[in-house]
Amino acid sequence: MLLALSGTAAALGGCSTGLSSGESDARAASQETEPTPTERASESATESRPAMFVHLDTLAAIRGRVENGDSPWTEAYEAFTDDVRDAMAAAPESVTDNGDGHEFKTKGPEDPEARKDYVAAIRTGDRIRDLGLAYQYTGADQYAEKAIELLDHWFLSSETHMAPVKTNSIEQYITLPKMWWGAELVRGHEAWNADSVGTEADLQEWVRAFLDDMGHGIPTEMGQQNIFNWQEMTHAAGSVYLRNWDRFREAMRRNREDGFNQLREDGLLENEITRASSLAYSLYAAKALVTAAELSRLYADKFDGPTLYEYQKFGGDRGAIERILDAHAPYVADPQAWEAMGGGDPDRFVNTDGFPARKQEAASSLYEVAYSYYEKDTYLEALTQSGQPVKNVPTYVSAQQAAIDNPDRPHRDERILGWTTFTHGERFRLDL
Repeated sequence: MLLALSGTAAALGGCSTGLSSGESDARAASQETEPTPTERASESATESRPAMFVHLDTLAAIRGRVENGDSPWTEAYEAFTDDVRDAMAAAPESVTDNGDGHEFKTKGPEDPEARKDYVAAIRTGDRIRDLGLAYQYTGADQYAEKAIELLDHWFLSSETHMAPVKTNSIEQYITLPKMWWGAELVRGHEAWNADSVGTEADLQEWVRAFLDDMGHGIPTEMGQQNIFNWQEMTHAAGSVYLRNWDRFREAMRRNREDGFNQLREDGLLENEITRASSLAYSLYAAKALVTAAELSRLYADKFDGPTLYEYQKFGGDRGAIERILDAHAPYVADPQAWEAMGGGDPDRFVNTDGFPARKQEAASSLYEVAYSYYEKDTYLEALTQSGQPVKNVPTYVSAQQAAIDNPDRPHRDERILGWTTFTHGERFRLDL
């Protein structure tokens, strides 16, 4: 856990005055009732280890850059702290809130009212992840304590827990891993010893049961698509939390051997370009692969063979993921050129809903991580596109809207990683 600096902890600890409406029954928390950050009385050493999707040394280096006011991390840190304040004020949510039992249930996006469990999972995952990062960044116990409270409410409480079964696949794959990331960030904290919450062993058993229920089948009749990549990323993330390296190796093997089945030599994804929102789905697949590639980078010593970043399906000097990113980068700024490749074919290269700001932000947050690894100018161009006349579309969670409304940095991944400019931006410039 990173040592706290008084200025940093104080910045995170203030009471938010601009909280989003409709997302919590506990948003009326006042400055008098919000905990004040405190440094641990006895902190003998700073941990140095990977913590699922980020290395703690990276967080320490970012903290130094923020203290110097350096871009792009400082602006991203400010956006991150707003979310942390909201998370501290939020009431716990669970799948039982809608009175429909303990299983995760949701329907497709065409029926927003029936997606309450999914929306609750998005919000809860964001909060747990951000609180875990805030704890490691500042050393203030209050963030770990709040994260553990939310973890217990979602996974362990007898009255509110989610049953560890796969019911809606993709909606679970893009929400549960960020909760486990938060759990990894507060691993071993003394708040787990409180009588009011379950134990870390209980949570590990929950994750184990869920992964067992998931299985490894490719869940589509069209062949390998992005859902397979999200599935294997979920297996890998859960395996990291369990410290089950045999399971982790299997997830990495399957992603290498089967996760690129639809990849063409030109970098396009054959089973995504035939979909109604083909550019967005192609980038969605790339995001699943890059998210898993971060795990393979950080835990490369736990398996044999290349990381997902290094894996090559075709000859040449580019890995499979780099090939995908290269092929799609020009179309983040010019989605009309993507559609033009279809030559009027109604079944290929279609963007039914256009390429609105929400999808552009999803792409920018992807290329933020990619630029940090590859350092390619074309990726920097993709993540700094701005001023396009694109139609905006609201998302399910208002916390995500700030990044969507602003096409410039900082960027926020609404799936797993959160404020990627903060935690994953330009790692090559950090003192590591």
